[in-house]
Amino acid sequence: MKDFSQYGNRPDDQWEMLPWIPDPRPPFKIWVKPEQIAPFFLIPHHPYAISLLLKISDRFRTEEFCRLGLTGSSEDWERLVQGVIREFEENNSGVGLFHFDSDEDVFCVYSQYIDDLMMLAKMIRAACADEKTMGMYLNMSEAAKA
Repeated sequence: MKDFSQYGNRPDDQWEMLPWIPDPRPPFKIWVKPEQIAPFFLIPHHPYAISLLLKISDRFRTEEFCRLGLTGSSEDWERLVQGVIREFEENNSGVGLFHFDSDEDVFCVYSQYIDDLMMLAKMIRAACADEKTMGMYLNMSEAAKA
């Protein structure tokens, strides 16, 4: 397992320079409260991006994934979150805002669009509220692949 700060991080010269943000980019504020997204947590990559992480060993919603025929692995989390992202993109425009950097120990989604990622974090946490909602997002992800 990598150090948490390495997930979703790139060398400075590999980040896209967003023309509407002054260079150097001003510091950003994390406005989502940790308890609103727990057990997910945010890691800032100042000043370019932010990552949302989940330790797979926490076994968050593993029982629900098992009832849906999955294991709760980082791949399963990516599939679920792709469904949430699909809905987010339909409601907010913008494709390609989010990227994944997961491994077997940690699920990670990251973005340079910091406010969008914080909104997505709240949507992901809400999507985990019940098994039916999780199944809906997993199906959205599968439909997008087909």
